[in-house]
Amino acid sequence: MKIPYEQLSPKEALETYCEWIMEQLPQYDELTIFSWYRVFYPLRVLLLGSKLLDKPHYAEAAWRQMDRYLPEQLPNGAFCAYFRNKPTAEMTQKEIEELFRTGNLNLADNGSNVHGLLLGAAVADPERRERYIAAARKFLDWYVPVWSLPDGSYGNGIWAGQKLNAPYTMAINVCSAFAQCTLLTGDRHYIENAERFAMFQCDNWHPCGVPVRFNLYPVPDSHNLVGDYSRIFYLLEGLIWTHYVSRDQAVRSRIEERLTEWLEKDLLKRWPENRNWFDMNKATLRHIPHGDYGDSGHDIVGFYWMAAKCGGIPHLLKYYLKHIEDRPEWRMRVERGEKFLCNPLNARTLAVMAEEVEPVFCFQATGFAGLSVAAAMDPDCIFPDLEEM
Repeated sequence: MKIPYEQLSPKEALETYCEWIMEQLPQYDELTIFSWYRVFYPLRVLLLGSKLLDKPHYAEAAWRQMDRYLPEQLPNGAFCAYFRNKPTAEMTQKEIEELFRTGNLNLADNGSNVHGLLLGAAVADPERRERYIAAARKFLDWYVPVWSLPDGSYGNGIWAGQKLNAPYTMAINVCSAFAQCTLLTGDRHYIENAERFAMFQCDNWHPCGVPVRFNLYPVPDSHNLVGDYSRIFYLLEGLIWTHYVSRDQAVRSRIEERLTEWLEKDLLKRWPENRNWFDMNKATLRHIPHGDYGDSGHDIVGFYWMAAKCGGIPHLLKYYLKHIEDRPEWRMRVERGEKFLCNPLNARTLAVMAEEVEPVFCFQATGFAGLSVAAAMDPDCIFPDLEEM
């Protein structure tokens, strides 16, 4: 498709994003290996585009890919992070056992994937909705609890055959899935699990105002801080979805307190009032002292791995403004960020719709940024109306 490199309205930008995603989607019918999380965020954007632009075929395309994810669920509820190109029903017992010896059946990736599956269920036909919810509940009821810890946190399941069951901050993606599952089923034990994990993380916050990062690679470590935009996105998303669905005022207040502290002392310092976007220079990301703690921003990761997720942060900040506290100087940044992402030439610097430049990251980048573009069109579209659920 021909991408218009000019300033677009949110509606025009969302349609451009969706059309580009639709154009790229057929390749995933041919690929024999890919990471599911890179696909599920663009699928969320198609669901939003279907609703906001009244284009049902976007949702149909999303459901088609979700229908390919379901048959890969293993008997104990686990999912693989990567497309296997072979449904579980066609696997031998030996092949299944080998997956548990060597595979990637983690909570972080699949927590976000199952969250996307549940978002698909929310707008699907009754038969599909029932199948999606059943698969999500099997994952959340049978596989996720294996990795639960007494302090409320979770490990990360299995990665490259390694059983990882010490606290892992990025497993907080399961909180988003727990929250959405509560909305769809009315079963509040799911959100209670999310609340416990959220409170564990809120209790582990550095005095400088930044969350402690619990890592498992290569060994368990809790002497680092969350400093790169990728991990910032996931932690924000998990905390915000927990806040949205929780009815426990103590939990909600605690999350609000920590988010406000994080924004004031770190996140918004990365986004000066005179800039249209965050500071993406890894050398200057941290503006505050943190003693002898390390920083995930200094991990050896590619720029676009980090930048791709950064595009989703504005829609989470917009939630904060709407549901926690609206500060004009913060709203100004979010609105500038939305405008930035509604200009495809600017968004391209984050790998959005840049298949010929960053083929590994462009599809996921378009998904993350698409959430913020959709929120620019309708701030209530990301988080369903609780009264309607």
